[in-house]
Amino acid sequence: MAEPALLVDRATVAYGGTAVLRDVSVEVCDGQTVALVGPNGAGKSTLIRAVLGLVPVAAGAVTVLGRSPAAARRDVAYVPQADTLDPRFPISAAQVVLMGRYRRAGWLRRPGRADRAAAAEALAAVGLADRARARFGTLSGGQRQRVLLARAIAQQPRLLLLDEPFNGVDSVSQDALLVAIGALRRRGTAAVISTHDLRLAHLACDHACLLNGRVYGVGPVARVLTPDLLHAAYTGRAA
Repeated sequence: MAEPALLVDRATVAYGGTAVLRDVSVEVCDGQTVALVGPNGAGKSTLIRAVLGLVPVAAGAVTVLGRSPAAARRDVAYVPQADTLDPRFPISAAQVVLMGRYRRAGWLRRPGRADRAAAAEALAAVGLADRARARFGTLSGGQRQRVLLARAIAQQPRLLLLDEPFNGVDSVSQDALLVAIGALRRRGTAAVISTHDLRLAHLACDHACLLNGRVYGVGPVARVLTPDLLHAAYTGRAA
């Protein structure tokens, strides 16, 4: 059988000696989209950071594309809740998306024709081809989120991590994000999406991992996001 895109095996993640996540196991295969669902403070963002290799795993293991998180970073794209780009910075949407090519091409090499074509294709995939020259900071919050997804698409990742991508975005941008994520899934890209929106979890994902410090359920969305398991996870009680 093919190596899973992501394998979290009984992982415990701790900050300052305090465990935030305990004994977490989840597997994500190529072309699979997994929703990370749980209350605020449940450890969803912490798990994403562990997959990125940004926080240490105290016990268990996190394997990304058959490698350590650090070794696999080139093949992993991340869309954060809020980008660090200053909206006042004079950079266009197309230039932001082109940043997704630097990890493959190298920061010292000037982007070539293929890089620009990939960036243009990624902007079109999120429905913003007509805003390529618009300054990033003048776009709406939903449009900026779509540009950040386009930047990740341009990277051509094998694993995509999205941290609350639907927060505060309008319905047009929600729909555009869902279409783009669906296209990536059909292409074989694996994705992990942190979200608190159960409706969008059902629309965007085929599997779910229900978290609150530990796993309360993992598997197909309809089997995991049930009233009983959701109540247990959100109250912190035994399922």
